[in-house]
Amino acid sequence: MPVTVTNQNFSRIIFSGPNPVLLYFSSPENEISRRQDTILRLFAHEHPEIVIGRINTRKEPSLAAMYGIETIPSIKIFKNGKCTATAAGLQDKPQISRLLIQ
Repeated sequence: MPVTVTNQNFSRIIFSGPNPVLLYFSSPENEISRRQDTILRLFAHEHPEIVIGRINTRKEPSLAAMYGIETIPSIKIFKNGKCTATAAGLQDKPQISRLLIQ
């Protein structure tokens, strides 16, 4: 299941271990964000080895600004604490899988 990412736990989640981390920048008021959330919940059940973190850009605007997020939803993949892939807009499960292998 996705975990809520805040300024307080951001570093701990990004550097949580050897598994990739998928950060999902969203806004609960946004219909496309809600659709992306559903897709990511299904993806999380199929890939428990992936850490999925959700950032509410309304509550954590500094995290969105730090990564130049202009489109909601957006996804960033981190491996070993470094961003390795980015996607803006609604992503389906195959697109998310491709991001993770980059």
